[in-house]
Amino acid sequence: MLANSYAAEIFGELTFISMIGQIWVLPFLIYLNIAGTAHVSRWTIWIVTTLLLGYPNAAWNSRNFNAVRSRTVSAACYDMFCQAGGIIASNIYRADDAPLYRRGNRQLIAILGMNIGLYGLIKVYYILRNRHRDRIWNAMTPEEKIEYLSTTKDEGNKRFDFRFEH
Repeated sequence: MLANSYAAEIFGELTFISMIGQIWVLPFLIYLNIAGTAHVSRWTIWIVTTLLLGYPNAAWNSRNFNAVRSRTVSAACYDMFCQAGGIIASNIYRADDAPLYRRGNRQLIAILGMNIGLYGLIKVYYILRNRHRDRIWNAMTPEEKIEYLSTTKDEGNKRFDFRFEH
């Protein structure tokens, strides 16, 4: 996680660095889906599962929410989605799919594909929001900018001079 955070700072690319975790998991899920896991060494399955669960993770949740209020809500939403993910995950591997869990692994691959798509959509959203704010900010004269900065009630990511990191 530390290496991913450092790479995100070096390359200035949060979306694709965060997507590494999704890409990391993909080959292991595909292997579990197509391999005859009933006939493979248990050590091989253990290694694949360990590598699958050891995926690198990087988040930029608090970076785009400067106001403490927004960051608090963001952290609470993140926690709720993690809890909901746990509930969903407990229903993916079911007894009627045992012992190979092909259906469960296909469902995980579908969720993984959706996650990769969501990362792309989030990146596009942040790029478009930043362009919109650039148009507004750059259309202001220097005097208007100074007045805006001194009189605005906007906070954090609501300000026109704020740019989302992606």
